Amino acid sequence: MPRWRTLGLRLVVVLFLIVVGVCGSMWAYVGYEAHRTRSMLAQVSVVRLGDTEASVLPLVQRYGGYKWKQKPLLPKENWLDKEEYEYQQKRQSDYQYELQISPFATIFRRTGRFTEALRAVRAAFPARLQPVLGMRDWGTVAELSVRNNRVQCVSIMTLVMGRSGWVGHRWELAEGMPEHDVPQKTFAISSAFLTLTGASDMMMENYFTPESSEEEAKAARQFDTRCLTSITGCKGLCGLAPIAIEYLRQHPAAAWGIIPPNCP
Repeated sequence: MPRWRTLGLRLVVVLFLIVVGVCGSMWAYVGYEAHRTRSMLAQVSVVRLGDTEASVLPLVQRYGGYKWKQKPLLPKENWLDKEEYEYQQKRQSDYQYELQISPFATIFRRTGRFTEALRAVRAAFPARLQPVLGMRDWGTVAELSVRNNRVQCVSIMTLVMGRSGWVGHRWELAEGMPEHDVPQKTFAISSAFLTLTGASDMMMENYFTPESSEEEAKAARQFDTRCLTSITGCKGLCGLAPIAIEYLRQHPAAAWGIIPPNCP
């Protein structure tokens, strides 16, 4: 075999091994981040309203969380609905702790050499191949709201690229519903549009209170975390949150601003 062919063959083998190494590293990295997400979801889920701020600080530190303060409400005279203003004023926290996990930091737009390098590697592959190579995009953010040194509200939101677009899942544990004119239930399921790509992608929102039943709390919190690393991707809300969809089917009164999808 001519020398140039031998060198060419060696070059192809080296490039192949590099690609395999990069893809293997990506699979391991994303798998580790998915494991961290599942762990964070489980640990945040045991936080209860009224827990002391000191009791949740180890959790915040473990996942690199940070503290921030909400913008104050507009003056009461700017609100058409004065009752809503008073309701939201009672829900205002002193500050929040936010914990984020996003393997490629594209959703929360973190910066840094490492994250920028990860995004560059991911962008080098065609979009249709990224999930196959372990590069599915997703992100999870948890928020612990504190008032008078006590946990006032707990929420988690996860966004993931599904089979045909972005899908999201969010739950919130607080005293009462998010708006004063919502029927005061112990559990309500709603929906919202996502505009990450300009498409009409969907997110399921679950609101429940300390008075909710164990079944309601389970339906609110759980989603299929396999969607984070699935090669084919989850199919819409039916694939992401089957437990909540089934709960809606059995308890239509829990619906608030959502038309339950027809799942197979």
